[in-house]
Amino acid sequence: MTRVLVTGGSGGLGYELVPRLVAAGYTTRIMSRCASKLDAQSSPLLEWVQADMAAGAGLDNAVHDVDVIVNAATSSVKNERAVDVDGTRRLLELSSRANVSHFLHVSITGIDQIPTFPYYKLKLEAEEVLKQGNMPYSILRASMFHSLIDLFLQMFARVPLVLLMPSDFQVQPMDTGEAADAIVRQIAAAPAGMLPDITGPQVLNAGEAAKLWQQARRMRRPIIRLPLPFDWAKGFRQGRQVSQNKVGKITWADWLQRTYGAPNHAQLTQKVTP
Repeated sequence: MTRVLVTGGSGGLGYELVPRLVAAGYTTRIMSRCASKLDAQSSPLLEWVQADMAAGAGLDNAVHDVDVIVNAATSSVKNERAVDVDGTRRLLELSSRANVSHFLHVSITGIDQIPTFPYYKLKLEAEEVLKQGNMPYSILRASMFHSLIDLFLQMFARVPLVLLMPSDFQVQPMDTGEAADAIVRQIAAAPAGMLPDITGPQVLNAGEAAKLWQQARRMRRPIIRLPLPFDWAKGFRQGRQVSQNKVGKITWADWLQRTYGAPNHAQLTQKVTP
């Protein structure tokens, strides 16, 4: 029976991916920095291992007797390199020793088009680690998930009275569950190197996304554009990270309706200040 290790298994993508893997019949090992949350009611196909990508603790146990690894670990700002680059390299080396047959790495669309953005630079380095290694691998780039845009908007909303944000950035939000479906399909296939991107069905500017979000949450704040004078910001304004391979079907409005009970025919009524 195929055993799949999911790094970041207790995170947002892992939350959607793990039950899909179990439903497909895979023995699924959740890797997390947290202690096990499994109990007697959990599926016999579920395993939990506590390990830390940044420090390396527990990774030997995590990769033991594993056939496929889905690297979906995320990082905080303070340890981005330690997780995304150094952690990926360490995990890859251990996977090679453990004879893992497929290392599926989840990345982000357009990172090579906006390489001056610091986080994207690290994500590119992580991809290069795989390309230079000797492990059979696949790299699957996905566009930003709905839940992450929601999180960013909540952060912008901490400023009172207005939404001060880069409202002219282009976004192509994707449903986490649809991304998880794509990963499950790829696990059933052979390692294929760089895979076609997976993205959401529509491109919005961030201001449009914020209008719909405010309507869903019964908020009415003026949206004030935050000018960012960086080269990478120009890339986001121009939509360089946008991909034409629109795999997802669930729109931002659909996700808002499911999450907040918003009407999917919501009209854009709030004022945007250029």
